[in-house]
Amino acid sequence: MKKVRFSTDNFGPWDLDIAPTVYPPREDTKLLCESISKISGGASRAVEIGCGSGVISMALSTMGWNVDAYDINPYAVACSRANIEKLGFSESVNVHEGGIGEDGWQFPDGIGLVVWNLPYLEPPEEGSPMLEPIEEASMTDLGGGGWSAALMDELNDYENPDLIVILLFRIDPISPSTPKDWVSSGWSYRPLEIQRIGDEKLGVFALWKTGLGISEAVAEFCESTMDEAMMLPDSGWQRIVTAEQLSGRGRRGSIWASEPGDMIASWKINRGVTEVSTPGMMQICIGGAISESLNCDLKWPNDIIINNGEKIGGVLIEANTSDAGFRIGVGLNFRPRMVEERICSGWSETIGEIHSGTIFKIVDSCISGLLEELDIIPDPENEILEINAWKALSKSLSRGVGIKHSENDARVVGVNADGFLQLELQGEEIVISGTDSLIWEYPEL
Repeated sequence: MKKVRFSTDNFGPWDLDIAPTVYPPREDTKLLCESISKISGGASRAVEIGCGSGVISMALSTMGWNVDAYDINPYAVACSRANIEKLGFSESVNVHEGGIGEDGWQFPDGIGLVVWNLPYLEPPEEGSPMLEPIEEASMTDLGGGGWSAALMDELNDYENPDLIVILLFRIDPISPSTPKDWVSSGWSYRPLEIQRIGDEKLGVFALWKTGLGISEAVAEFCESTMDEAMMLPDSGWQRIVTAEQLSGRGRRGSIWASEPGDMIASWKINRGVTEVSTPGMMQICIGGAISESLNCDLKWPNDIIINNGEKIGGVLIEANTSDAGFRIGVGLNFRPRMVEERICSGWSETIGEIHSGTIFKIVDSCISGLLEELDIIPDPENEILEINAWKALSKSLSRGVGIKHSENDARVVGVNADGFLQLELQGEEIVISGTDSLIWEYPEL
């Protein structure tokens, strides 16, 4: 039995007894503790999967949650029970043997939160050295979609639409488990903490069912989803999708022409236009999240394109005139076409023949992850938004895409907090807020 002292800014210090084969609290445990300390209010009944030494369950109990803790390792179950009893958490934490993948195991009724430090060691190759069986099961990820996908399958039919899931993923090197796999099943995700520990980058993400059970409005056809969105309710996650839009509009009043099979939708965001970030930054982040999900690129500020510069769609943000909210419009082509003598592309060329309903789910989850207001999960941090915006814009730049400003060669060096483009031009840095003076040059493929 090993003695370990554990503490963070918000939890402990706790003197723990750690049995052999039980995962001891390490840097990833501290990262997960820092993340759950950001959630606020709404404490009810929680589940921790893979409780190990019991630290995360005790942290949740400190915050007011009643916890059912599970582990498939019987030594971990005994270890957690001993630590929880010794440190005075027995009234609010119950420890059980079992977990995802076990015959007959299921989530208890009435839970509001699930927490799991996902196993992220690579599945062993045939013939390679293996851990002990108990350690192998508790620390190694699955192939395919990983333990994350197995958990999602369990939760897709869970009845509580308000359920929040907090998972720790390894995001570099890429693990089989990834939060991106959840979006096409109607889940949203938001980073709480991202940190590099040694050679690995770990991220803790909150996930929830997009809209918390509120379904989208559907119109067979309409003049403009942006206009229809103004009539949606003034609370909750509100959006409308249509099969045919007769008078859609794009940026700066241009016409957005749609065809059958396209994805046309608008969102009414019932919160202040600058409550989360600036409109310019939010437009880039939304476009970046969508383009990543569709295996596309983002051209500043709002065009979703394929790697030769052909446009697939775009993002439009308009402020409401009657209240403090705003609207987001997204239009995406299903198949390539000619628009005003210009070749445009479609998602069929990047991710295949996927139905527009699935694309809507993906886009809905992308926007929700940035803007949906949740009682216990904080809004995304500005620093993370700015990093993601630059990451989205620099994807095409890294392949040699060039830019001219007023016919002079320039170099993109960043994007500021307002979402404006920062250029280096003839040795000086300038800030660009509009596209009129810009020409993008795409190398031949």
